[in-house]
Amino acid sequence: MLQIENLSVIFNKDTINERKALDNISLELNDGDFVSVIGSNGAGKSTLLNAIAGNIEVYSGSIINNGKNITYEKEYKRSRYIGRLYQDPLKGTAPSMTIEENLGLAYSRGKQMRMGLGVRKSDRSIFKKSCEKLGLGLEHRLKSPVGLLSGGQRQALTLLMATIQTPELLLLDEHTAALDPKTSKQIMEITDKIVKENNITTLMITHNIENALKYGNKTIVMSNGKILTILEGEKRKNTSIQDILDLYTSNFDTLSDSAILV
Repeated sequence: MLQIENLSVIFNKDTINERKALDNISLELNDGDFVSVIGSNGAGKSTLLNAIAGNIEVYSGSIINNGKNITYEKEYKRSRYIGRLYQDPLKGTAPSMTIEENLGLAYSRGKQMRMGLGVRKSDRSIFKKSCEKLGLGLEHRLKSPVGLLSGGQRQALTLLMATIQTPELLLLDEHTAALDPKTSKQIMEITDKIVKENNITTLMITHNIENALKYGNKTIVMSNGKILTILEGEKRKNTSIQDILDLYTSNFDTLSDSAILV
């Protein structure tokens, strides 16, 4: 369970450029929740993920993960149990290393490092089976450098790396935004499958309103550092894309044409 209580983040405090990026946000994710977060640029979506991941400083409030206060825990410590994907498929992998070597690094996360180089035969079998589930043929290219993969293949591999040791929390920061529509759909389907099969508590930022309402079990709408509403159950099921746009209009917030991908 993830509990966020009265969380605020302020950039450039006590300067002319001071801005409250998160304004007293409270949020609770139960185990296995798959929550999408939507909002226009500057709404606070990425700031929320960055605060949870530990790579920005929190001004006030608290972040509790499975009963442990991690508000001020170092980012590298959180990375042992928090998986994260970024918008850029080039992030999260080492391009000069092979697929199996990248998976080996991810598989050893949180474990005591062993002596020696190379990938063990037992681990390679695990990696092959994991890649087979992606349906992209990567199980036949385990010794290929990651730099030779397409953007979609690389993002799928990064997703696999983030979840090969089931994380307590998975953060997806617009992880399909840089992909073409067909590949984006494929990566979303793979994401949904992995999250469901492993019951991973997941927070996903997206500008794609259709995806935000289709995948997972909750949708959070943010604006100006605040949560406008949380949609779940029948309310979410009966919410349309136009309803979301109307919500922004009623709150004097706008979405640029480039931000609306339906």
